[in-house]
Amino acid sequence: MDGDLGLPKKGGVIALERGLAILMAFNFAKDALRLTDLAKITGLNKSTVLRLCTSLERQGFVKRREDGRFQLGSAVFMLGEIYKHSLHIVELVAPVMRNLVDKVNESATFTVLEGDSVVCLHKVESSQAIRDAGSLAGDRYDLNRGGASSTVLRAFSGETGAPFDELRKNILAESHGALFPDAAAVACPIFGMDGAMVGAIQLSGPQSRFTPDHVKNIKNIILEAATEITRTLGGNTVVYAEAKTD
Repeated sequence: MDGDLGLPKKGGVIALERGLAILMAFNFAKDALRLTDLAKITGLNKSTVLRLCTSLERQGFVKRREDGRFQLGSAVFMLGEIYKHSLHIVELVAPVMRNLVDKVNESATFTVLEGDSVVCLHKVESSQAIRDAGSLAGDRYDLNRGGASSTVLRAFSGETGAPFDELRKNILAESHGALFPDAAAVACPIFGMDGAMVGAIQLSGPQSRFTPDHVKNIKNIILEAATEITRTLGGNTVVYAEAKTD
């Protein structure tokens, strides 16, 4: 007998919910699954899974490989792209940034890469009397000027070199006086469901406040924020769990 998948007993369309359960069985660690795997994960019997997979394959949502295993089809990617375009990224990021500022009382920015430029899409100011002289929303500056956000954007857009290789392992970038004199910053990338970088979030303030203990606290908090945003975008959050904060 098929498992109930924890589905509500009333309302809805069971066949549709079972089909969606099959799609949700795939993840970053299991991008191709056997029929028996799908049956075990969903709690459905193999004949039901096979019928559902046949319908999903007909619509392009799954694809059966030559080895008999199933993987997600191109229709899922298409829906993902539609979802990304429907998101207002600033509306998504803004409340998380506000929460960051409430926790550490340093200024937060969200930047994206446009050609050879860094563009600040959103900023939440610290309430401190002395703040950094960083970018404002709408500002654009050359990617090679330096700074934590610039370094993150360069590293995760594929730039080569030892410093960028190291950053791709550690995720977090830190800068002191690189972009603006007497300013310090910590930045972290944000990823979308296709694994590509969406942008970078940064916390910045005067170097005098960015003591080792304060920086360590900022790094842990910004990792949590980046994890939250990336998860909302459907991205892989494993990279943040593996980041070093010492």
